[in-house]
Amino acid sequence: MNILDFKYLLSKSEFTPKEVLEILAKDYNWCVRSLVAQNLKISKGILELLAKDENWSVRGFVALNPKTSKEIFELLAKDDSIDVRAYAAQNPKISKEILKILAKDKNYYVRAKVARNLNISKEILKILAKDKDSVVRASVAGNINTPKEILELLSTDEYSNVHASVAKNPKTPKKILKILAKDKSYYVRVSVAKNLKYTKEIFKILAKDDYYNIRESSAKSAYAPKEVLEFLAKDENYFVRG
Repeated sequence: MNILDFKYLLSKSEFTPKEVLEILAKDYNWCVRSLVAQNLKISKGILELLAKDENWSVRGFVALNPKTSKEIFELLAKDDSIDVRAYAAQNPKISKEILKILAKDKNYYVRAKVARNLNISKEILKILAKDKDSVVRASVAGNINTPKEILELLSTDEYSNVHASVAKNPKTPKKILKILAKDKSYYVRVSVAKNLKYTKEIFKILAKDDYYNIRESSAKSAYAPKEVLEFLAKDENYFVRG
């Protein structure tokens, strides 16, 4: 084992003394510093040091560390790197206050990460549900904590990727899934077919879809009603018939 491999090993180990981690946090090699930033035994002082590292990857791993403090998140929320701000936005330990700041980020990628965070407040979800970028709105639609009224709003969005995220969400009401089962976008209807929540009525709609793989998804579902399976058993496509 060479010296660099030994440093890697020490940087990752939960048994490495804090004094040694402090030394490795100042190592010339950014990979070593990145591994230190990921160590769950790291101290607040070392995290503060690495949050100001010259390398964005190191700062990014600080942003992802569950031990990162509110004060450090406040610093990282203003980082020049889009990736660092995005990593901070997806950390489940980040506070709602800082998520609110990142929800106004100029970059859609960061705002989308905020929208996916399960720690997000209803207030922020409402704001991001009206975001100018469809990727952000789709991220809101996919969050299991998004309220039903927001899901209903997003189900009428002008973009199909937003509809598809609503269709995939296990919290989406059945009445909305029924509407999306007739969506003009194949991708949306496929998403409905993969949602385990759909009803007998929705099964019947999907069983008559023009695309065979949507009918196949219905046929293979463990929840498919007997009459739907009997109907699909006579399908013209071999894969649907099984």
